[in-house]
Amino acid sequence: MRIECPKCKASGNVNDLEIPDDGMMLACPRCQESFRVVKPRKKATSAFATNTCPSCGYSTFCEEVFDECPHCGADVKTAAERKREETARKRELEVLNRNYRAEAAAAQPLPLPTGSKYPASAPAPEPEKIKINLASFADGFDPVAAVGWGAAACAVLFIAVGGWGVLDYQGTDIQAQLSAQSVEPVSAWQVFWGYGFLPWVEFLFGVVVLCAAFGFLQRAEWGMPRLQQVVTASLVLAPVYELGQYGVWIVKSISPPWWAYLVELLSALLVSALVVVPLYFLLQYLKGNSIKKGYYQKT
Repeated sequence: MRIECPKCKASGNVNDLEIPDDGMMLACPRCQESFRVVKPRKKATSAFATNTCPSCGYSTFCEEVFDECPHCGADVKTAAERKREETARKRELEVLNRNYRAEAAAAQPLPLPTGSKYPASAPAPEPEKIKINLASFADGFDPVAAVGWGAAACAVLFIAVGGWGVLDYQGTDIQAQLSAQSVEPVSAWQVFWGYGFLPWVEFLFGVVVLCAAFGFLQRAEWGMPRLQQVVTASLVLAPVYELGQYGVWIVKSISPPWWAYLVELLSALLVSALVVVPLYFLLQYLKGNSIKKGYYQKT
């Protein structure tokens, strides 16, 4: 508030909050005249006048009321209306939540009687015939189709590689060529074990994998166990095959250094590990419930 010396008319400002309710004595810094300053009483101008600020909580602790808070300057009417709007908004949200929970509870279907799979009024749907469809990947990821077509692709690769090796073995007189290069004659069994055995194994194994993949894609009852057996056999055949290739290399090589044997052996073990580890996880996945649920629910 603005104050003025009654003697020399010097003026200045003082904070209303610093003036006690009964007033205070001040001394003029110019003429040293003492005079009393009375705290102004602001009269209420609306029905919202109060002695406690709804915004900051300031209170006069007496019957004195105000429309504008002398502490924070907030308008009492505006603060009261804002608080009333927030209370009304919270009440509306509570009503909406109660209505939503009631509608959700009413929308839940009633449980069927014990022992009945379908309602009595609706006939049980007939199982649809499952067909192998390449477009199953376009409708969404299907783990059964992914595993089945992956196994079929591996089977085709084995048949192609093995068939090429068998044709090369049958169409070339390997025994005569080896006998001409060796001091002692080479028997037919030696030629078979060195050049024909592994191609035949690859070709026949590819046929078996292809049959298992076909049954798996058809979701036949025997498809799942047969594919599991094929994967289990692959876990055994993969290291055996690499060791067989290592033996063929030893037979075909001519006096290699000692470290060459070690390098070839480590290479065979590394390739075996790269094949066995994914097959092991595939076998565990086939034994799990996630793929079995998708496999048998459509059969």
